[in-house]
Amino acid sequence: GFLAMDEGMAEGLASQPQLKVWQTWTGRHTFFCDGRFMVGPDYGVSMFAGGLTTGLSVAFWVLVCPRLPGAVYCTVVGVALYLLAISLLVITATSDPGILPRSPSVDDAESNANLNTTRIVEVNGVTIPLKWCATCRIWRPPRASHCAECNVCIDRFDHHCPWMGQCIGRRNYRWFFGFVVSVCVLCLYTAALSAVAFARALSHVPTAIRLPTDRLGQAVEELPAAGVTMLAPGLILLCVMPLLCYHCSLTCRNTTTSEDVKGTFSESANPFDASCAKNCDEALCAARLPSRLHLRSHASEELGGPMILRSGGGSEREAEMRPPDEVALPLRTAAAGDPGKGV
Repeated sequence: GFLAMDEGMAEGLASQPQLKVWQTWTGRHTFFCDGRFMVGPDYGVSMFAGGLTTGLSVAFWVLVCPRLPGAVYCTVVGVALYLLAISLLVITATSDPGILPRSPSVDDAESNANLNTTRIVEVNGVTIPLKWCATCRIWRPPRASHCAECNVCIDRFDHHCPWMGQCIGRRNYRWFFGFVVSVCVLCLYTAALSAVAFARALSHVPTAIRLPTDRLGQAVEELPAAGVTMLAPGLILLCVMPLLCYHCSLTCRNTTTSEDVKGTFSESANPFDASCAKNCDEALCAARLPSRLHLRSHASEELGGPMILRSGGGSEREAEMRPPDEVALPLRTAAAGDPGKGV
């Protein structure tokens, strides 16, 4: 009787649909297409940014480009720049920025004990303390941080971008950088050609109208779209160009926005900073590490585990998913206030 009951319970459990990782997600992301695409909590702002870009671009193609010499070429180039910017926006907003999996197997007692423990790694002779995340229950690797907006830990966390609705981290920083560059080029191109079209419209104003304000008013009446597609991209460019310059500086110094704002290396040397060329290659050109997420796997199969990064020659490499004590790093651990010992 008991055997039949156990078999019946086993069959009942087996017949229940198994939830996938994305269906049990504890972050604040939204998933589409059975977990194939993920967006951050502010994806509505990304849709607004994409809609604004689309609206200005379509107005430029339809209403301004026909007034320019070489209208077809001007339109084709504008469409290409728009598609590049929108593609990079979508890729950045839907990519895994480098989320570190949680470790659900860690209980409250172990988590509280780790809060009172200090772990240290050395990178190029510089000592860096590791931080325990009580939410994700992992030892965060160097340069990782917990994003309060997304409620996940991000490897090489740069910042949470509200316009992307997504965190910017190790795996999507290059796409974010490319998006900022493409937006600057698109705005500059649209504003410059709109200014040319507006100047042509201004030159067609009858010479009998002599007051500058009247002439401008006449040109605006003839081609109002040029005024909009000149001023709006110009204002966007004034906001985005300083951001591009700032991230160029960060990339050349191998520093993240979070580290720069917090002054992480203000009192010590940045151990990740190599030459400008190597820093740019690491941030923008080096092969991307594979995602640690398996969103479409069954949740019961994903055990999770602490993630630690190796360090070799100043550049970090991904370690296997295994307990922190087994990671091949110069690691120290000690109770808070104790000098610690090598592990």
